[in-house]
Amino acid sequence: MIQLESNDIFPICKEAPKRLGCGVKGILEIIGHKWFKPINWKKLDAREIKPNFRPEVVGKYCVANFDKCWIDMSVVDSSAASPNDGNPFKDFSYVRPATSFLQNNSPAC
Repeated sequence: MIQLESNDIFPICKEAPKRLGCGVKGILEIIGHKWFKPINWKKLDAREIKPNFRPEVVGKYCVANFDKCWIDMSVVDSSAASPNDGNPFKDFSYVRPATSFLQNNSPAC
C-alpha cells in the first residue's frame, strides 16, 4: 500500500510534464526527492545493491509469482483491426537515427 507521504511521487496525473521526473530537471527531480534520499544512486547504478526480495523463477514461462485470478483469466483478442495491406506502420514518419548518432548520444549505462 502506498504511504500518504509518497502521494506526491505517484500523483494521479494524466499530464506528463506535471509528473515527478518529467520536468525540466528530469531524473534529478527523482534523485533529489526526499522519499528517495536513502538510496545510494552510484551503488544502484553499479548494481551493487541486493534487492530485499527476489522471486524464484523456474523457466521462461514461469507464472508461479502471479495471483491465480490473473492466470485463470480468459484471453480476449484485441478489437483493433489487422492491417489489410500487410504494413502496420504505413504512414508512420519515424526514421531510426544512424548507429553512430545513437552511440554518441546515449547515456552511459
